Amino acid sequence: MRRKRLKHCADTLCHMFCGWRLVNSYADIESLGSGTLKIDALTGDSTFNGNPTNPLAIAGELHAWLTEDCESNDIPIDQLRSATLTAELDLSKAEWKQRQSRDHWFDHKGAEIVWRQINRCVINCNSIIETDETEYRSQFHDLEEWPEGFPGQR
Repeated sequence: MRRKRLKHCADTLCHMFCGWRLVNSYADIESLGSGTLKIDALTGDSTFNGNPTNPLAIAGELHAWLTEDCESNDIPIDQLRSATLTAELDLSKAEWKQRQSRDHWFDHKGAEIVWRQINRCVINCNSIIETDETEYRSQFHDLEEWPEGFPGQR
């Protein structure tokens, strides 16, 4: 088994979850609220506070990336016992002027969005990839903010 590559995979799962690919799951996170999201990157399945969720775009992204990365690096995916990502989500609302990020948001017509309320999500992310030999762990902490109801049209 390629130790450095699997450690890289564990790191990447956390960074992908907190990166731009999460945009397609903003609405799902907004409806789920605060709690513990657990994603099985081997299957793309997820639970929230222990209950199964509908398919999440971010779970599919993590699954697709891990599958492709293992294949392109000659790592038999069936030799992975598990590949899980756990994200503790603390979701709150804030006024637009109180946002901490410098991100700019645009609607479907390209106009900048400036709403009164934003979602603020503190994310504590942990991933574990297990093989018969060992486990590879990673963690990442992030703050994501996005306009309420994004990416829907208003």
